[in-house]
Amino acid sequence: MRKKRIRDYLVVLVFLSTIVLASNVDRKLAPNTFLFEFLVVVLLWFSLVDFSVRNFKIYSLSPVFKYTHLSLMVLGGAFIGLSRPEIGPHMTPLYIPVAFISLLFTPEIAITSGVVLTFLAVQRWYSDPALFLTFLVVVYSTARTLSTTTRRTDIVRSSFAVSTLSFSSALFVKLVLGISYTKYDLWAAFLNPFVSGILVIGMLPYVEYTSRIYSNMGLEEFGNLNHPLLKMLSMRAPGTYYHSVLVANLAEAAAERINANPVLARIGSYFHDIGKVKRPNFFTENIRDDKNPHDNINPSLSHLILNEHVKYGVELARKYRLPLLVEFIIPQHHGTRSQKYFYYKAKQKFPNVSEEEFRYPGPKPQFKEAAIVMLADSVEAASRSLKNPSVGQIRECVENVISSIFFERQLDESGITLSDLEKISDAFLQALVSLFSTRVEYPDEESTPKAVRINGSSGNAGI
Repeated sequence: MRKKRIRDYLVVLVFLSTIVLASNVDRKLAPNTFLFEFLVVVLLWFSLVDFSVRNFKIYSLSPVFKYTHLSLMVLGGAFIGLSRPEIGPHMTPLYIPVAFISLLFTPEIAITSGVVLTFLAVQRWYSDPALFLTFLVVVYSTARTLSTTTRRTDIVRSSFAVSTLSFSSALFVKLVLGISYTKYDLWAAFLNPFVSGILVIGMLPYVEYTSRIYSNMGLEEFGNLNHPLLKMLSMRAPGTYYHSVLVANLAEAAAERINANPVLARIGSYFHDIGKVKRPNFFTENIRDDKNPHDNINPSLSHLILNEHVKYGVELARKYRLPLLVEFIIPQHHGTRSQKYFYYKAKQKFPNVSEEEFRYPGPKPQFKEAAIVMLADSVEAASRSLKNPSVGQIRECVENVISSIFFERQLDESGITLSDLEKISDAFLQALVSLFSTRVEYPDEESTPKAVRINGSSGNAGI
């Protein structure tokens, strides 16, 4: 563990030195100048950026998040270094790296990262202190205006807002502080964020596909039910497909209630059982004619088949380059729960069998959206046994399922609190009550003429 930590620190230091060099790509740095900039960048990184990263639990799930973040910082440093003196300091495209970090991570990480880039940009322009205000306005407003982005037009609105604020801050510096900015400088301050926004829209899909870290806009594209994996699921395992859609509705409502990411919860729910396309008939929702194939096989083999759908789901997620967080949801939505039905079945034959042998491999949910999918999956499955239930019966079902998962300690690593669980339970209750609400039965109209009649055969008649 200690060696790994030292290695991680060395990697960060190498990237930080690369960022400093990239921001000065067109000029020779004196050793003392490089050392000064490097030390300040290191200080800003470990006092600001590292703190904001620690508050973003997902960042620690995979090194891909760290390397993507640092690579975007190098990109920002390169943009600073390529800013030519003849086009002026206000054409430094800080909007682009800050926008990427805000869209793929959090506004807080984007702001602290932007402070590092602001320092380098000011150093690039001969330590002009007047530029601090304008650059920091661009950084802060970019991160904040993109914090709730769900459509590409939101980036256009953000870039226009940042353009206006950048122009206003440059005008303030000119009029109040008496800095001799020309009309060109003012126009550059206005046009730079707007043009940068267009570049972000064009470059974002490449960054997302390469890193498999997706913004909400990228995630939305996986919600298209014509996605090859979802079409395969609907054809091979229609029961699982319908179950996944219902789970998505529950998870999305719950995520909205506790201020988690509803888009990630919904998309993760669509794909959480995608591995069931391999042996669909071994799962309850796809069994027809009450012929359960598990009745004829050993419980241990049933356990292996259930575990296999998790492994195969992860394989499919990697093959089709699903978002990393969706891939993580696939094993985490089962956690380390035991397959009680097969455990009790095995115990009847082998009284000394251990429950540990019938557990999913895990890990437990590591972030809120994965925990929400676990809860929604279990609640939806349990609710299928209810026939015309009352509100009280639905409430009891939801409370029993969530309490069972909570006391099994499956939510300990997810960041879900008891207050969150109460809100999630209420969201599930409302959604299920709407689902189970009875419809008005229309009377039969015997006199209605029939345009078609079904011949009763299930074959390929007429084909």
